[in-house]
Amino acid sequence: MILPVLLLALVLQQSCVVYHKTPSTLEQAAQVPVRTKVTDLAGEKTKYRYIQREDGMYYGVKKQGSQLVRTPLTAEELAKIQVKNKVASTWVNVGLIALPVFFVVMGSLAAIILLASGG
Repeated sequence: MILPVLLLALVLQQSCVVYHKTPSTLEQAAQVPVRTKVTDLAGEKTKYRYIQREDGMYYGVKKQGSQLVRTPLTAEELAKIQVKNKVASTWVNVGLIALPVFFVVMGSLAAIILLASGG
């Protein structure tokens, strides 16, 4: 019973990323190696593991298969850049894990108390 709950918690924790609402610049995003969501002028959104600056060029780095792939980025082609909000992401992940676990534990305790009291 506990192993599936732990596996589910691990999967949920990996899946939720909250991004800052305030857009960032390529330069700002490259200074902090965190997940970044980029929206181009056509409205297409791409998520990168991080933005990297090398030799005056910016690259969006994402994992494809077992390799990290770099995609050149220019500010003129991008409408919005949003970096990961670490604090909000942590709270969402904790909430997604802690609240269901809390309710399962409380329900189990209530059932045990009810059975123990003869009801």
